[in-house]
This record gives sequence, C-alpha cells and structure tokens, in this order.
Amino acid sequence: MRNGWILILCAGSVCTFSNSKASAQGLPSGRPFQIVTSNLPSAEIGVEYKAEIRVVGGKPPYRWTVLQQSLPAGLALDSTRGVIFGTPQSDTQFSALMQVSDSSEPPLTMTKLLVTNPGPVLAIRWTDRPHLSLDHLAGAARVKNGSKDDVDLTVIVVAVNEYGKAFALGYEHLAVPRGAETPDLKFDSSLPLGQYTLHADAVAEVPAKNTIYRDRREVQGFLVQSQ
Repeated sequence: MRNGWILILCAGSVCTFSNSKASAQGLPSGRPFQIVTSNLPSAEIGVEYKAEIRVVGGKPPYRWTVLQQSLPAGLALDSTRGVIFGTPQSDTQFSALMQVSDSSEPPLTMTKLLVTNPGPVLAIRWTDRPHLSLDHLAGAARVKNGSKDDVDLTVIVVAVNEYGKAFALGYEHLAVPRGAETPDLKFDSSLPLGQYTLHADAVAEVPAKNTIYRDRREVQGFLVQSQ
C-alpha cells in the first residue's frame, strides 16, 4: 500500500525529509474560507422556516454566531450546523450579521451580513389550514398586499376531483390598501365522494397601471369516502 511520497532535499551534508501524507494532516482546505450564502429566504407567519448558511474552505467543524441583530421572534440559530430554524411570528424582512469560525489554530473567522429576500408582492397564508371532516372541506386564509399600490382583490377557492371537475368553495372580492392584509376569508362546503385537490387563487388588479399581481396555493390529498 502506498503511503505517499517522501521528498529528500540535500545541501552538502544536511538533508531534509518531507512526507506528503504527514504534512497534509491537520491543514485546512486550500479553498478560501468564506460564507457563500448570499441571502436568506423570506419568512411566513406560522410556517416552518429553515435556512442553511453555507461555508467553504477552512477546517471543519465550524461554529456560527449571530452578532448585533437578534433573530426575529420564533427563530433560532443552530450554532453547530449553521441553520436558522423555527416558526416565524412575523413576515417582515430581517437581517442577521453572521460570524463563523473554523477549527484551525488559531481559528479563521469570517463575518457577513445576510438579508432576507423581499417577500412576494401578493401572498396567501392559511389561518385555518384546509381540513376535511366527512364530506365537508373547510379552512380560512388571508391575503397580504405587499405592493405599493391599492388593489382590487379577487380570491377564488375550488376543489378539483380526480376527473378534473371543479367545485366552488369560496369567492371574495374586496379592495385592499397597499401594505394591508385581508381579514380571514373562510370557506366550508360539502363535496361528493372522490379524491380532491384544493386550489386557492388570489388576483390583485391595479386598473390605473394595467397591472396584475397573483398568488396561488395548492393542497392535495382530500379523500371523501362517506357523506
């Protein structure tokens, strides 16, 4: 079995031995030590959040710390895995000054400010996730207008069976000011026997600008077996 090469350098009567395998042990990666994650995903109220902060170079294992800014309520940092996780209590944009250190002696340290991506201009979120009770499919949602415009909003909720037939569950049309969120838009309807996928569509119009914003949610796996 080969154990790596040995380099012998001689100058007069003095020789230096270098074993490639031994020399390589304990050395950090040849790649520059850096945080390669450029930004964080946006947060959604009540929806499980997970963002991995990736690092290259240096010598693992790594250790992460949040400097200055604290994470929003509901989120925490796994300092050994470099993962921000939890269930956000706010959907506002946030930033975090992250510092990571490697296991070199002395350790290498890198700091980077990470900012969440802007949230969608129009966003549906479940306040009562769709659920089935016998033949009744019910739930509730809110729609946030994250644009800089006042909009005319239309929300349609339908259940589509395995044959492609759609059954209306809910319909709302209302004006939503910029930055505002609708009240709960509830739906509750009975369905014939069958397998269903629920679709919620929100369309916001700005007539003065001839502009349309849209968001959609889909939930599968509703089986009506009895009535």
